[in-house]
Amino acid sequence: MSAVPFTDRELVRAWRELSTIARPITGSMRKNSHRLLLFYAVECGLKAVWLKRQNRSLFEREDIDKTGHNLRQMLKDLKVGAELSLPENLQLVPVSQNGVPQPRNGDISILHQAWRYGAECRVPQDDDCEHQLEQVLSWIQGELK
Repeated sequence: MSAVPFTDRELVRAWRELSTIARPITGSMRKNSHRLLLFYAVECGLKAVWLKRQNRSLFEREDIDKTGHNLRQMLKDLKVGAELSLPENLQLVPVSQNGVPQPRNGDISILHQAWRYGAECRVPQDDDCEHQLEQVLSWIQGELK
């Protein structure tokens, strides 16, 4: 699958729309579908901030191949500091195959898969990941004013 380039305007629009849709209905808990949109809102926002700082208007194939879904690395590349750090490693609730527990661990880039497919984060917990992403989203809002 080849990556498709996107403009800064598209990324900013996606960041805004996803941020809005990622909010649960008042009084209800955020579900994985909302969390997934939150993840993608942060991803689009970080890429838009990166373009802004590079004084560029197109996030190209090479950029996409370099960043993937690694939000932690994007934050590091943007030099935002440790206060907006995302977890380095994630542990999902293990699955059992033929009675043998199979661990499911990875870096932050597996988070969108976990939430897309309905898995549960054990360490850190889903709520903790959500909270950290919300903090990054707030920072992005300040950057993209």
